Amino acid sequence: MESGFDAGDMEMTTKEAAAYLSGPVGSEISVKFLYGLRSLSRGPVVEKRGRRLIYRKSTLDAFLLENGTDPTAWYAGMWREVAGQLRAIVEATGDEGFNPLISTLEKRDPRDDWDPDDAK
Repeated sequence: MESGFDAGDMEMTTKEAAAYLSGPVGSEISVKFLYGLRSLSRGPVVEKRGRRLIYRKSTLDAFLLENGTDPTAWYAGMWREVAGQLRAIVEATGDEGFNPLISTLEKRDPRDDWDPDDAK
């Protein structure tokens, strides 16, 4: 059985991964920001070894290639997903108390057809 690990694929701690991502981004990415992305399932793929999180250079590069170097774009769609989850709760329970929150969350994300290059 062949391992998926490339001998040249460097492993990094969260602090090292944040520093690595900071380079292409052009500003500092904090460990706290990286943890936030992970908790929202928006961050790079990570391996868990006991209590430690291990990032690989190849997965960080793939994350940047797929998501770009704009940290605000890394959160794209997040509010829509949360609103969708709340909408499912409303449908399952019949409790419409979440509707104002759903409306607010849907306003936080840019429209799908919005292009940042068209911004004035």
